[in-house]
Amino acid sequence: MKTKLVLAMCAALLASGAAMAAQTDDQSAGTVQTTKTVTTTVQHVHGADTAWYKEGGVVPVEYRGNTYVVQKWQTEHLNEPAEGSHWVRGDNGDYLLVDENTGAITSIVHQH
Repeated sequence: MKTKLVLAMCAALLASGAAMAAQTDDQSAGTVQTTKTVTTTVQHVHGADTAWYKEGGVVPVEYRGNTYVVQKWQTEHLNEPAEGSHWVRGDNGDYLLVDENTGAITSIVHQH
């Protein structure tokens, strides 16, 4: 009789352990989330290694707006820009004198 009781208890313990494992798997399967991340990158001035980064080159559209325009060129010790042009500061610290209509670089002041 004791043997049957011990066997019954062992079977019950095994069954409850299996049931708990199945329940845990079901719960964890319900909490799995998938997230998709989209990253947008804007390329900026990188220096002499960029094909357009030279006198006569044309800056990308991103540099033609007011975001990169140097408003106080005097405090940066730059010459006054000619009419129809403005100074643009690149991400590497250089200053580019850019024609406002064409985006052509007429001068570069390198900062090291």
